[in-house]
Amino acid sequence: MKRIAEQVSLAGKFEVITVGELRKTPGEVMASVALGKTFLITKNGAAMAVLSKPPGVALTIHVGPTGETTYRL
Repeated sequence: MKRIAEQVSLAGKFEVITVGELRKTPGEVMASVALGKTFLITKNGAAMAVLSKPPGVALTIHVGPTGETTYRL
C-alpha cells in the first residue's frame, strides 16, 4: 500500500488512500483498520469517506497452544 500523505485529525493521525488503492488491497486496509489505523478515502483528490474502527471497539489477540494467532473485534 502506497503512503500518499498523512494528516492530523481530532482522532489522531490518519493515512490518505485512493478508492483505487482500497479496491486493490481491501484485506490489507481492513487488517490495518482492525489494528487501529484510520484512513481517509479519496477519489479524484476529493475526500469520500473515513474508514476506522467503531468507537469503543477493541481488538482481541489470542495465541493458541500451537502458536496460531487469531484476532477478534
